[in-house]
Amino acid sequence: MPAMRHRLVAVDGLNVFVREAGDPGKPTLVLLPGYPSSTAAYVRLMDRLADDWHVVAIDYPGFGPSDPLPADPTFDKLAEVTGKAIDALGIGDYALYMFDFGAPVGFRIALEHDRRVKGIVSQNGNAYAEGLGPAAAALTDWWQNKEAGQAAIDGFVTLAGTRLQWGAGVRDAEHVDPDRAVADQAVIDLPGRAEYMKSLLWDYRNNPPLYPSWQAWLRERRPALLAIWGKNDPFFIPAGAEAYARDVPDAEVILVDTGHFALEEEVDEIAARTGDLLRKAFA
Repeated sequence: MPAMRHRLVAVDGLNVFVREAGDPGKPTLVLLPGYPSSTAAYVRLMDRLADDWHVVAIDYPGFGPSDPLPADPTFDKLAEVTGKAIDALGIGDYALYMFDFGAPVGFRIALEHDRRVKGIVSQNGNAYAEGLGPAAAALTDWWQNKEAGQAAIDGFVTLAGTRLQWGAGVRDAEHVDPDRAVADQAVIDLPGRAEYMKSLLWDYRNNPPLYPSWQAWLRERRPALLAIWGKNDPFFIPAGAEAYARDVPDAEVILVDTGHFALEEEVDEIAARTGDLLRKAFA
């Protein structure tokens, strides 16, 4: 398999960490990670795709080895910096792989880059109100009453909370490498980083009001689209995957028997389906 390459890209005075594999002369898939993780979660998927595609995974400011933003983070700012990183890498047209936080970051970028985005893979990346599952209630309750909901959110940024994310909905907990949660928590435990993450979780409340604009873009542009979700995810439920077909009627919707971090148990299936989507997007 092609060797993985790693580099830092300077954007707005920040060092943004990038993982890259495959031939840059081939069509590009940009992978956007979720909370509380980093691009390390994509290594096995990238290994499976890199023979045929150029694959690039970008850590948001404050995630993985990327520098944090100097002020309170927002999804607007994460998207701005990530979009500039895509430009700095010299990427023209590309497809987007969105997981979890990758959807609100990715759709902001898609509206900005517009026709450059030829395809979308949504892997438990929500853009519809009906996709919010019961495990998201802790967040929505907090947004309604910050003081009453604070204890639950404080727990979210602990090792137990990070382990909960990784294990949510999996068929077998033994399929998830426990080192993944420990590595993510090591970033959250850096000075000031837990509050940084809680600021982003608070800002997430500004994403659902933007869903109609993302859906309008999908209806207008009709990108090649694959919604492949772990159907047992308690955060983003299957209705969110199925809703994509309303706006992109030829979207492929696949529900696999796993949870939120679906790549842990279904990386081969997701890699194969992603390859099919890329062939369609760049035909």
